[in-house]
Amino acid sequence: MPALNALAAATPGGQLPYSDLVHFVNVYVIEPHPAAPDPSPYRGTVWETPPVSDRPQPRTLAERIASAREVRPLMTGNQVQVVDDLKPGVQVNPFWCTYGTAPNAAYLIRTDGIVHTVQTWFDAAAMEAALRNLLGR
Repeated sequence: MPALNALAAATPGGQLPYSDLVHFVNVYVIEPHPAAPDPSPYRGTVWETPPVSDRPQPRTLAERIASAREVRPLMTGNQVQVVDDLKPGVQVNPFWCTYGTAPNAAYLIRTDGIVHTVQTWFDAAAMEAALRNLLGR
């Protein structure tokens, strides 16, 4: 979250911050490193990473929304948070299933809906370069 916050607040060329030029949307999907005994989606086994492994994998949409509300204060600046769907009894995860099974991925999507940049692991410097390219800066 700190790297995303810094990117949103960055001011290219001393102008408006990126978060005033593009929409920063954080999609809360599954927990990448849930607390034991829940498995990590990366390995299929327990893979705790302190201090972020502080919660179990949500089993219901209500639990996922509660977890998203807990981490929302970590987001600074002009950012939006949405929650991927989770149907009772069946983990549907439409965003996760559509855009890729990577909870730390990042996407730069143009206003016409075309995906401009995909990162399977968020890299702030590379995303800033992609933003500059897209914005012509």
